[in-house]
Amino acid sequence: MRRSTITTRVLGGSALACVAVALSLVFVRYDAPAPRTDILAALGLAAVAAAGWAFACRTAPALGPAPEAASSSALPGRLPLPRWDLGTVIGFLLLALTPYSAHRLAQGPGGGGVFLGLVGLLLIVVTVKAMLFARKQTSMKQRLLKLKVLAEDAAHGEVYAVRVQAGEPVRMRLSERGDKPGAVDVSYWHWIVLREGAHEIRLAAPREDVARAAVRFGGQEGWLYLPKRWKLIDDELPTAFVADGGEALLGLTDPDEVRAYLVKDLRTTSSDRSARRVPSTAKFRMPVHLSTFGGALLATLLALPVLLLGNDLPTAAAWFLCALAAGSAVTGALRGAGDGATRAVMSDVKWTERDETDPSIA
Repeated sequence: MRRSTITTRVLGGSALACVAVALSLVFVRYDAPAPRTDILAALGLAAVAAAGWAFACRTAPALGPAPEAASSSALPGRLPLPRWDLGTVIGFLLLALTPYSAHRLAQGPGGGGVFLGLVGLLLIVVTVKAMLFARKQTSMKQRLLKLKVLAEDAAHGEVYAVRVQAGEPVRMRLSERGDKPGAVDVSYWHWIVLREGAHEIRLAAPREDVARAAVRFGGQEGWLYLPKRWKLIDDELPTAFVADGGEALLGLTDPDEVRAYLVKDLRTTSSDRSARRVPSTAKFRMPVHLSTFGGALLATLLALPVLLLGNDLPTAAAWFLCALAAGSAVTGALRGAGDGATRAVMSDVKWTERDETDPSIA
């Protein structure tokens, strides 16, 4: 796991910008004659920037443990709320638009007729639905609303807080009854263990945040924050671990695990002290991006005859090649974001793995 640097951010942003330009040129200059050297140039620059980004990520400084500091009774009053991973969001949007861009390229300057027009409308509907589904699945709205309550309580001067020690990261595989008869749904939960004496508290957060926190905080002590207005929050409670060095991880915890601290450990926070986010990490991971880059390269090769020959290529062949190109790009990215992302995050730190099964199906 390596730190994000200015170089990795600039090169990664440049690669995404070049891909965005290439996809946009399909629409902006849809009537341009072949060969489409403008699109090929944008894709070539994207490949160079992506290669540079991968190299910069691989050579960036390693993410090590956070500097330790002496414990202080002055608790930071300003907590850093989670923020969106802008690069991932932009990458998903570009991926979602890829099939429609390939469809427009297959149409050529002549428009492609009624059939391809209907296919285009279908792709628009599918793309919008995919975006809405992804937004629903990855929405941080409820989590952020809860964490804002904790941040506001800290800013106003009082939270429940107790000294804890950061422990190991845990990945739990939960098996539950599926929607279809005979099916089992499997979900995964990630948390870092915080210990107050012999008592364990699970601070759950996105797996990448937990992995970074495990590297930074393993064995260190700090403060566990709980909201003063906890009675106004349903289900899981917003929680923060603020290490003595000043870095913080925000997440959710089971109220039953912290109920003992919600009646006696009200503490004052200091408005002139701020906690910091755990440093961001470079996003390149071989299991993730090898599939993604491979799919993109294959898609470019498949679309190359269309880009070079244009209307000289039969419409059926152009449609077939563009459909294959879109499928290759999407399949490569989804494979990387699925199994590849899981392998990558599991290799970053040493996880304690647990398996649990719903008692109704055990």
